[in-house]
Amino acid sequence: MMRALTATEVRQAVRGRWLLRQEVLPIRTVGIDSRARMDSGLFVAICGDNFDGHDFLEAAAAQGAVVAIVDEHHEIPQAVAEAFPVGVIVVEDTRLALLELAGFYRSVLAARVVAITGSNGKTTVKEMLHHILSKRLAGTANLRNNNNLIGVSLTLMGANAGDDYVITEVGTNATGEIAQLSRAIKPDIAVITSISEAHLDGLPGLREIAFEKAAILGWVGERGMGVVTADSEDLDWALKSYPRPMIHFGESDSAQLRLTAYEPTDTGSRFQINNRDWVTLAVRGKHNALNAMAAIAIAARFGFTQDDAAAAMAEFQPVAMRLEERTCGTLDMIVDCYNANPASTIAAGEVLSERPCATRRVMIVGDMLELGERADELHISVGKALGALGLDLVIGIGALGKLIAKNAGARTGSTVEFDTVAQAANGLDELLQPGDAVLLKASRGMALETLIEPLGTQFSNGADAT
Repeated sequence: MMRALTATEVRQAVRGRWLLRQEVLPIRTVGIDSRARMDSGLFVAICGDNFDGHDFLEAAAAQGAVVAIVDEHHEIPQAVAEAFPVGVIVVEDTRLALLELAGFYRSVLAARVVAITGSNGKTTVKEMLHHILSKRLAGTANLRNNNNLIGVSLTLMGANAGDDYVITEVGTNATGEIAQLSRAIKPDIAVITSISEAHLDGLPGLREIAFEKAAILGWVGERGMGVVTADSEDLDWALKSYPRPMIHFGESDSAQLRLTAYEPTDTGSRFQINNRDWVTLAVRGKHNALNAMAAIAIAARFGFTQDDAAAAMAEFQPVAMRLEERTCGTLDMIVDCYNANPASTIAAGEVLSERPCATRRVMIVGDMLELGERADELHISVGKALGALGLDLVIGIGALGKLIAKNAGARTGSTVEFDTVAQAANGLDELLQPGDAVLLKASRGMALETLIEPLGTQFSNGADAT
């Protein structure tokens, strides 16, 4: 349970004023969803694209919220305000108020805070690290990939008073977002997993991405440190502005933790650190070996030896929809469609190419979104890279997914294109064969995972898909 806050602490933290002040009660939870139970809770009325939390104030009070934070531009009826036993606080912007409150709560936490950013690997490193640390310590980590202002705020506010650690991902779509979130987080350990083309609508190039990610180091405490990839020249330039102690991991000769060998295995993979120690994983892909090295480096700051961390990593299972392996009837299905950018799509193709026992290796790829003016160029480049991997069939879905397939076809000679996911669902049964290894990869907005159920039905052979 979170450390109880007083109403005065909350009002001062968010720099608000009382619309109505009633009883003096402790505040033990913070939430933004009026459907969730909030006994002794604070409800923050957030305005989203398709909803307005101010419309659900009465519902939040009925769920046990004792105080609410509202936007000064909304008129709150007296009867609604009186439904909150502690009262109602008015602020200029409820989203920023939530972040300011999270920053205050972070300042009273005894837990060490790890903040993870990067173009790829944030969620996997977070889950790997949480898996290691939870063997001996108590702590919390953000759910799914909730890494924006709301997600970071709720992660910090969800930390328990007795936690040893808190892990939060930190995402960005535009310049300045990392610094804004890091100011509240004030991480003890800041992690940068990778630098590659992603969210190019707001960050037009690798140099801009690197400087944006590096901003997380500007809010690391005096005794804190960075754990960063050694494999980005752009990041090397950006790091010169942040003279913090740092551990570098990667394939570069400059890395303190260097990946010196990688091998796929029947059940996952294994890799070697610094030409000495081998680590076994139940997940595939060299990029996941690099993710594991980051987690091992961070765990060392919590007193875990490399052997202890490696032993824990051997039990780690893939994160849902990130190279998640499923049996789909007679197909060997690999689901990696939570998100996609050029680097992660090529990495997924490399994992598929490591499946020598499959009847065929088939990659179904959809649009990679948020790549701005360079979208066509990058999809063409990814297509050529996939074509060089020796895959047996590349199936493209969507305008940009079709561009990947077309350019992969110059090498593989075997590609098929569909305009939509629905169209593909009706045509894949004629293209796939029992025993195929099939990998799904696209940005989340494509909803490529909706192909799993129809494929499971079509290739069930009387067995249920799992």
